[in-house]
Amino acid sequence: MKESAMPFSDPAERRRYDRDRRRLQRAAGRTSLPEVPSLTRLRVSADVEAVLSRAVELATNDQKARDVEKARALAHIAAVALRLIEVHDLGQRLQALERILVLRRPA
Repeated sequence: MKESAMPFSDPAERRRYDRDRRRLQRAAGRTSLPEVPSLTRLRVSADVEAVLSRAVELATNDQKARDVEKARALAHIAAVALRLIEVHDLGQRLQALERILVLRRPA
């Protein structure tokens, strides 16, 4: 194995790195996230909450399911609900950061 003191002393490796870097830069330029109004966000999270509530209701009221199956379904529903809570908290924190950055932006 050849050891070199300089990074990218292999021209092929350097070309591969440059090609990947340019590809990622082009992709970043085409990527844009749509602006989602906060009312829509609230409605979507409320919809997910309603779906989770219905799933809990179905899991607990299923007479054919064994207790172990019910417990497994409820554990999965609880995991999804916890992720929803985490995402909601993260969304609020991001909105607060965006407001601060807008205030700090030079005029």
